[in-house]
Amino acid sequence: MASELELFHWWFHDDVTGQRLRTLYAMDRATATALYGNVQPDEPTRVVRAVYQLGEPVDAVDQPSNLHAVDVRKGNDPPTARR
Repeated sequence: MASELELFHWWFHDDVTGQRLRTLYAMDRATATALYGNVQPDEPTRVVRAVYQLGEPVDAVDQPSNLHAVDVRKGNDPPTARR
């Protein structure tokens, strides 16, 4: 079963400059707290990812397909084919 991983960019206080800054990369709360101490999530940057265990089967329904089947044997050219 896949577990969900919630990622954010995080706001933190920079002790050197005294400014409130935002992390460059999205990360989970545990990582952000370990790296920056007291952090607050930047809510609009929230992303949720499904994380699978090694060897766990991945459901095809969960993954978007970028491939589209086209029957070219009967002269039905795909709409992007050259004319």
